[in-house]
Amino acid sequence: MRKVCIVIPDGTGIRNYLFSNLIKELFQLNAEVSILHSISEKAIQEINTVHGTDFKTYKLPIYKEGFYQKYLRETICFARLLSNNKEVNNETILTNWKPNKGNLKTRFFYYMVELLGNFVSKKYNRILSLKKWYENSLKKEKKWKYKFLLEDINPDILFSTHQRAMNAIPLMYQAKQLGIKTVGAIFSWDNLPKARLSVSTDNYIVWSEYMRKELNLYYPEIKNEKIRVTGTPQFEFYNNQEYIIEKETFFKRFNLDLTKKTFCFSGDDEKTSPFDPNYLEDIASVIDKKNLNIQIVLRRAPVDVSGRFENVISKYSSIIKEIRPLWNYDKSDKKNWQIIYPTYNDVKLLINTVKYCDAVINVGSTMAHDFAMFGKPAIYINYNAVKPSFWDIGTIYKYQHFRSMVDLKPVFWLNSKREISKLLKTIFDIEMVDNKKWLDIIAEHKKEASFNIAKMLVECI
Repeated sequence: MRKVCIVIPDGTGIRNYLFSNLIKELFQLNAEVSILHSISEKAIQEINTVHGTDFKTYKLPIYKEGFYQKYLRETICFARLLSNNKEVNNETILTNWKPNKGNLKTRFFYYMVELLGNFVSKKYNRILSLKKWYENSLKKEKKWKYKFLLEDINPDILFSTHQRAMNAIPLMYQAKQLGIKTVGAIFSWDNLPKARLSVSTDNYIVWSEYMRKELNLYYPEIKNEKIRVTGTPQFEFYNNQEYIIEKETFFKRFNLDLTKKTFCFSGDDEKTSPFDPNYLEDIASVIDKKNLNIQIVLRRAPVDVSGRFENVISKYSSIIKEIRPLWNYDKSDKKNWQIIYPTYNDVKLLINTVKYCDAVINVGSTMAHDFAMFGKPAIYINYNAVKPSFWDIGTIYKYQHFRSMVDLKPVFWLNSKREISKLLKTIFDIEMVDNKKWLDIIAEHKKEASFNIAKMLVECI
């Protein structure tokens, strides 16, 4: 049997790669699957339950990055951001450079990073040279612990589910030294311009031809034949009728009114969209004042475990019904993405939320694509609820991944609070076709992504 080891460096890859059909497809291709991870035992137990088996699991060693390695890695990142900005003429790419420059020592460190990064960015071959220096620095890492681990697992191939997870960097490097094949997933549609492809692998999988071209553009050293368009399993779930419950059951469970139009307000994390509560209140207040026959389902970002929505929910309790994502997290470490992970029941919850809400409202979220799977419209909020100096809504939609819209009109734009009432009342009178066209650009193979990935992994051995 061919041995496939799936590397889960944090909780974000669990839904797409361990709850999807990927493991089932690998079994059908006569592959033996093991999991190398840094998630909780509780998460592993749930994965075993979902698939009805006990996987061989191994703990990913804790990786403490050295000063020299961090300096090289951060310099490469900054240089790539400057290079990417120049390549596509988009200043918002530089907003991804947000190092924490707290004390004097740290400020000096990043001063030196930026000094060298500016020089390196002038010529792409300098970036590649610095990358070689960085890879050579990994030789000094305590390679024996990765060597012994990989010899114990004895995989034919390693599949890393996240391209920027720090704790997977030395693992993949050591795998190459041992002649073990490696494949890396580009986790999301907006990741490539951000210069955070930290985990170097032999081959890569992407969602679409659009993302393949991005990978070619930002990382021209990666040969085209090393990139495979497979799709992403996250959209496969919407095709599984076994997850769908009756609408009446869903509405009763969450105290929703079957006679009202239902809009889902999907929140972003606090840093991406700090004023989501303000937007939610704007919408709820208009519904209240105009006495519109509308209710709102609030689904906050799973990693947002703050209390920032509580006041507006309390104020408009007859209009807003919160359906919290069913994610697990360590209450002592709420902001650690390695600890936070989705439960299998949240997959079902999300699918039914999308199925039974009539439209989605948010600030530039991927949820527009989720709703497009059921042909539902999305509203992108496009005005400043307040005018702080540190955040502006206009910057959001200049991000590089929104250029994938090209000349399409895949979403409705809410450009001011004054437009809320009219838009909520007329949105369903306008036929939307470009939402699915945009989804097709972003994500291909929405029914067979798991099979495509499994097939590629086996073929690469």
